[in-house]
Amino acid sequence: MRIHTTIKFLQTRRIRRTVLLFFILVGPHYSLCYSQDLYNKEHSQKFAEYLSSSQQHALAAEEYERLVYFDNNSVGYKFNLIKSYRLSGDLKSGIKRIYSFYGKSLDTMPQLLATEFVKLQLLTDSLPVAEGFLHQESKLSLENKAVFQSYNFLLRGQYKEASLFAEESANKYPAFPSAVLNLSQKAAKIKLKSPFVAAGFSAIIPGTGKFYTRNWSDGLFSMLFIAGNAWQAYRGFNEHGIKSGYGWAFASLSASFYIGNIIGGAKAAKRYNKNKRNEVDNQVFEFVRSDSF
Repeated sequence: MRIHTTIKFLQTRRIRRTVLLFFILVGPHYSLCYSQDLYNKEHSQKFAEYLSSSQQHALAAEEYERLVYFDNNSVGYKFNLIKSYRLSGDLKSGIKRIYSFYGKSLDTMPQLLATEFVKLQLLTDSLPVAEGFLHQESKLSLENKAVFQSYNFLLRGQYKEASLFAEESANKYPAFPSAVLNLSQKAAKIKLKSPFVAAGFSAIIPGTGKFYTRNWSDGLFSMLFIAGNAWQAYRGFNEHGIKSGYGWAFASLSASFYIGNIIGGAKAAKRYNKNKRNEVDNQVFEFVRSDSF
């Protein structure tokens, strides 16, 4: 019993000494730590700027959300918040927040946020919304409107219109981006392929529909495979007559691949056109994300 009491006393004494030592070491600095609020406006702004500069845009958006809460009237905080959402790839959140700020009164947006709104609409392929906003918005500069309208033409696949509009805009506005003009002119030179022409070529000479779409290897394979099966069918009929099972087997195989070759030619043309459009679209998206205007 005495041993248990002695041990308990020593443990209690040790705890007291530990608590006393803690207050001796921490006590003088406690009020200082308490007075420095790491979540105040100033610290949040510095941290948000650091996150943005280090390209941690998703985390930066969280800090700018805090800053917008601190000061809901700050256009700069709202702009940086929407920009952070765009650069992080969270486009829907950016659009949602703009509507939460201005509702249906988008014409009251400052120019900075109006620019971000158009960028978000272009990146989400909401072209009718972007085009309607550009026609109604008066706060955007004429030069920025011209750039956005050029992008709108390109994303719609209206390459000739984009080229003419970009050339006209470049003559009007000396600072009009040369990259936009070059892309528009390059896109206007793209010759898209007709699926009907590709199918027609394939019907006349198997494989040539894919040659038309510059798919040389598939076209050569189709030509040789169909020709080989047709030759085997001819040999079978020539040697064993019209009732030749060998001939009919290869004839059926050749016919099925011949029909598939016609359909494949049309699909190859559509695929070629899609790839060309994707190349242009990707360059437009790179321009929009680049913050060069």
